[in-house]
Amino acid sequence: MYDAEIDIIECDLNSLKSVQKAADEFIEKQWPIHCLILNAGVFGTSSKTTADGLESHFGINHLAHFLLIQKFLPIIRNSNPSRIILVSSSVHANCGVTSDMSIENKLRILCPTSPLDASWFRLYSRSKMCNMLIAFKLHRDEYVNGISTYSVHPGNGVRTNIFRDSWLVSIASFLSTPFTKNISQGASTTVYCAGHPEVASVSGRYWESCWDDEKNLYKEITRDEQLQDELWKKSERILNGLLDDQKNSCLFEC
Repeated sequence: MYDAEIDIIECDLNSLKSVQKAADEFIEKQWPIHCLILNAGVFGTSSKTTADGLESHFGINHLAHFLLIQKFLPIIRNSNPSRIILVSSSVHANCGVTSDMSIENKLRILCPTSPLDASWFRLYSRSKMCNMLIAFKLHRDEYVNGISTYSVHPGNGVRTNIFRDSWLVSIASFLSTPFTKNISQGASTTVYCAGHPEVASVSGRYWESCWDDEKNLYKEITRDEQLQDELWKKSERILNGLLDDQKNSCLFEC
């Protein structure tokens, strides 16, 4: 694979217009998609809102990825067998959503379309819960179409630059270096789920350190099929509204 050719398409997840443009550029090339890895994200970003006015963690970590899923799903179906990996986090359990809440309250917490006073940690956790809910929704809907879906926790404190906007968390991350994963170790579970033949048909599960980690899954929320469905529909409505304002047309069925 050392002589593999790589094509780069610019995509700024902070802007839905940029995400849509990047997706359209890829689609024009008529390439297949055998594996889609949704990994990029922010934690404690210095900007509280995206270019579209959304709360940054929700807009970048969830909604931008959701737009890519919507744009690429027909290609992924036609490229089967194929895989979708959504990189989440063990902190999804700290999202503040409980099983006794109404569906409306759950969605209100998970989908902050404008800046909130909640902590960075809480906002990040909510966006990671959204990633999980969408992953399990995809499994329910798309496994029959030859698509395997994986929700992946890369590990706690992987030594990337995601904490760059928080000096306090950056210091804590540095001090914990002996006990955390380097970038290669953090990527191992994603790579395993993306390419290993032994998990090709193992879909709709939560993974950490290359094993099925269902015991650490907040099942009361992540396996809530009604919440999965309603989050999907609400995400479509939000995108429709924003992209309709930009382009005067709906991306999805209105």
